[in-house]
Amino acid sequence: MKKNTTTKKTKIKYGAAERRLKICAVAVSLLFAALMLYPLIFAVSSAMKDNAKIYEVPPKLLPEKANSLALVIDYSGMEFADEEQMKDTMMQDNVLAMFGINYKLSDDSIMEISVYGVRDGKTLFYSRAHQMKLQLEKDYGIYAHSAVKKEVLIHGDRYTRACDSFGYEFDVNGLSRTAPAGSGMAHAFQTKVMEVLAEKYPLSGSLTTVGNKTNHLLNLESFKYYLQMPAYIYPKNEVIARFGFLTFVMNSILVIGFAMVSQVILCSVSAFVISRMLSRKAGNLVLLFFMGGMMIPFASIMLPQLIMYQKMGAYNNYAALLLPFLYPFGFYVYLYKGFFDQIPGSYFEAASLDGASPFYLYKAICMPLSKPIISLIALQTFIGNWNDFFWAWLVTEDQKLCTLNVALYNISNNSGTKQNALMGLAVVTITPVILLSILFSKQLKQSIMASGVKG
Repeated sequence: MKKNTTTKKTKIKYGAAERRLKICAVAVSLLFAALMLYPLIFAVSSAMKDNAKIYEVPPKLLPEKANSLALVIDYSGMEFADEEQMKDTMMQDNVLAMFGINYKLSDDSIMEISVYGVRDGKTLFYSRAHQMKLQLEKDYGIYAHSAVKKEVLIHGDRYTRACDSFGYEFDVNGLSRTAPAGSGMAHAFQTKVMEVLAEKYPLSGSLTTVGNKTNHLLNLESFKYYLQMPAYIYPKNEVIARFGFLTFVMNSILVIGFAMVSQVILCSVSAFVISRMLSRKAGNLVLLFFMGGMMIPFASIMLPQLIMYQKMGAYNNYAALLLPFLYPFGFYVYLYKGFFDQIPGSYFEAASLDGASPFYLYKAICMPLSKPIISLIALQTFIGNWNDFFWAWLVTEDQKLCTLNVALYNISNNSGTKQNALMGLAVVTITPVILLSILFSKQLKQSIMASGVKG
C-alpha cells in the first residue's frame, strides 16, 4: 500500500497585535507610494489641461472635460466671381472663427474647433484645428507677436498660410462630410460664439449652427503638438524644423547608446586585466586609481576639461558629448573585477593549457558569464546618464545637438512657453526611465544580487 505523502500547508495565524501592525504597515506603504506618485500624476494632468486652466488657483488635479466645437457657416445666396473667390472667403471666415473663439473663450476648455462651409445644402469646405495647434501659430508661428484682431488675422496671405498649416478640404461639387445639426446642449456655447464673432470677428457667411460634444482624447492629443513645438521655436534650424522634439530624443539615444556600449566594454577589459593579468598588489593599485577617480568632484575638473576639449576640436559637436564616456567608470570596474575574481581558476587554466590567448579568455569565458553584470551596468548607465544635463549644456551651442534635458531647459527659458507644454515635454522626457525601471525591475534586482562581491 502506498502511503499518502500529501502534506497540508499550515496557515500561520496572526494575533490581533500582529494583524494591526500588518495593516498599519500596508497603509503607511500605500500612503508613501501615493505621495511619491503625486508629482508624476500632477505633471501628467497639467499637461492635459488647456492654456487657461493650467494657471488656476488653487490648481485642480484632474483636467476639465475637453469640448469640441463644430461651426456651420452658410454661404447660400451669396454671389462669387469664381471658385477661388468662394474658397478665399471661406478660408478667411475659417481663420477668424478659429482664432477668435480660441482667444476670446480661452476659459471654456475648447480643445477642438471644426468649421464647415455649406452652400445650398452641400458641404463645400471643412477645416479642423486643435487648441494647441492654434496656440503654436499664435505664439511662435504665423501670428507671433501679433494682436488677435480681424485686420491682422486676414492681412496679406496670413490666413491662407494658416489654413495650409491646419489642413482643409474644399470642393465646389460638395464634400463627403455632413455638417452637424444644432443641438440643445450646445445652446450656451452657441450664444457665446455668436456674440464673439458678431462683435469682434464678423464673418462673410452666416453662422447657423454651433455643435458641441465632449472628447477626452483631445487632452491626450496635446502631446502631439508638444512634440512639434521645437520646430516652431527654432524654425531656422533645418533639422529641428523637420523632426521637432524627436531631434533631441535621437541625440539622447545616440549619447546613451554610446555610453552603454563603451562602459560595458572598457570597464570589462580593465577589470579583466586587473583580475587575471596583474599581480594582486599591482591590480589593487590600478583599481585604486579607478576608484580614486570617483572621489574627484566634477566641479574641480570641469573648466580644465572644457578647455582641453576646445583645443582638441571637441566642442559644439558630437565628439564633445561622446568622448567623456571613453573613461571607464571606477565602480563598474570594481563590479566586474569582483565578479571575475569569483570565476573558478580551473576554467582559465584549462583554456590556457589548450593555447588560449588572454583575449580568448576574456571573450569566451569572462563575458558570457558576466551577463548579470552587463545588464546591471547597461541599465545603470542608461538611467544615470539619461538625466545628465550640465556637461551637455556646457559643450553645445547648436540647438540641433541638444540632449533632452538641455532642450527642455532651453524651451523652459522661452518666454512664450506655457506651463502645460513644459509639463508635457517633461513627462515625455521621464517616461523612458519609468518604463525601463518597471519592465526590468526583476532583472535589475537579480543583477544586483548576482553582482555581490566577496569581502
